[in-house]
Amino acid sequence: MTILNRINDYKKLEVARRKENTPLSKLKDTALYHQDRRSLRQSIRESEHFGIIAEFKRKSPSQDNINVAADPAAVTAGYQTAGAAGISCLTDTQFFGAQPTDIDIVRQTVSLPVIRKDFMVDSYQLHEAKAMGADAILLIAASLSAGQIDDFASEASALGLEVLCEVHNEEEVGKLSPNVDIVGVNNRNLKDFSVSIANSLQLAEMLPPSMLKISESGIEDPQSIVKLRSAGFKGFLIGTYFMREPDPGQACADFIRRVREIEDLYDGAIA
Repeated sequence: MTILNRINDYKKLEVARRKENTPLSKLKDTALYHQDRRSLRQSIRESEHFGIIAEFKRKSPSQDNINVAADPAAVTAGYQTAGAAGISCLTDTQFFGAQPTDIDIVRQTVSLPVIRKDFMVDSYQLHEAKAMGADAILLIAASLSAGQIDDFASEASALGLEVLCEVHNEEEVGKLSPNVDIVGVNNRNLKDFSVSIANSLQLAEMLPPSMLKISESGIEDPQSIVKLRSAGFKGFLIGTYFMREPDPGQACADFIRRVREIEDLYDGAIA
């Protein structure tokens, strides 16, 4: 059984318990459920700082503890100051160590679009995301059928949430729904956790031109951003690289600065 199978099996039980404790009608009564949403897609397109989606996460199955005691307010405020286009916030407690209040604190702290990053197995979670104040949700093609992706993406769109769908290979690209707003290529091999941006570069031409393309996981070298941008990627989701530093916000700012320096060198050489 893969880690993704284990997570999804656990998630189904977890969501069933939450549905019993908090009926859908109660979610719909929350103030955040009715607030206006911010567009992650637009924020990435208009970004002057390379469309960085900076992630807040405490741990992961591939890295174990990353920054378990991190302050979500301090980290994400730093990301916003650094020039991030959006914030990705893990809400899974069992495998990623999220605290139940993390996304609430993030939403109160930043004015950027926020992605609820979790493992979607039930449409109830879309309503949860809306009640949390999220602006976008993540769908993982590796764990969903094409029909599920289309159904979840369609319902999310009706709720005013944007959809980031994550793919790892050509087969998963074939599952994409027209209701997906952003397609993200994950550079991490889910079987052995190895990472390579070659995965994004290989899949770039297969991705639907109507969808904004982003690259995720294993991005630690500013030079990689330059290569990926030349292949048509507009955004880049980076988490562990920032979160393992003492000051993730400053790490984000330094990374953006280094990307700009490399691009300026290239522009100067061409001129």
